[in-house]
Amino acid sequence: MKRYAILVVLLVLGGFAAGCISSGTSTKTSTTQSNEPAGYTIINGTKIYFNELHFYMYGMKTCPHCRHMHTLIPETFGEDSLTYYELVGNDTNDRIFNELSRLTGISGVPAIGITYKGKLRGVLEGEFNVSATPQIVYQAIEHSGILLEVGGRWYILPYNDTKSQAYIEQLYTIFVKNRLPKVNQTSG
Repeated sequence: MKRYAILVVLLVLGGFAAGCISSGTSTKTSTTQSNEPAGYTIINGTKIYFNELHFYMYGMKTCPHCRHMHTLIPETFGEDSLTYYELVGNDTNDRIFNELSRLTGISGVPAIGITYKGKLRGVLEGEFNVSATPQIVYQAIEHSGILLEVGGRWYILPYNDTKSQAYIEQLYTIFVKNRLPKVNQTSG
């Protein structure tokens, strides 16, 4: 039953995602923008504070979806809510993005990591409805992990699983530290 509930949640969240993928096809989701965030939202009794959210994005200045997210995230959550890593003409960011692709299967941009209170809670491929961010964070917290969206499919990487922990640490290094992760000699 719990697996069914997780699947339903992920399918609903999947409706929020759209993106710019490497093949050049794209889907666009309309976003509804309210006035400035009130500071927090409550989801099933859990307060999600907007000033505790931070977004890390790998993108390309030539990608309209990247430009849209680069504008929309700060407009919605504040000027300091986004750290942006340009891929065009930046070999370091390109190498890091290629490692992200190898680890997750993410092949398109924007590729966005979401942290809440400094902890990675979501990794998404493509443009998405930023008003869904509190729900994404809430679901990640409820499942004690991070939500990973690749190619329209949602996965949960639980913090309490040894194999997932290694991936989460690598994803944290890629998004938050903007570095290539150290290769774990024991993983396989």
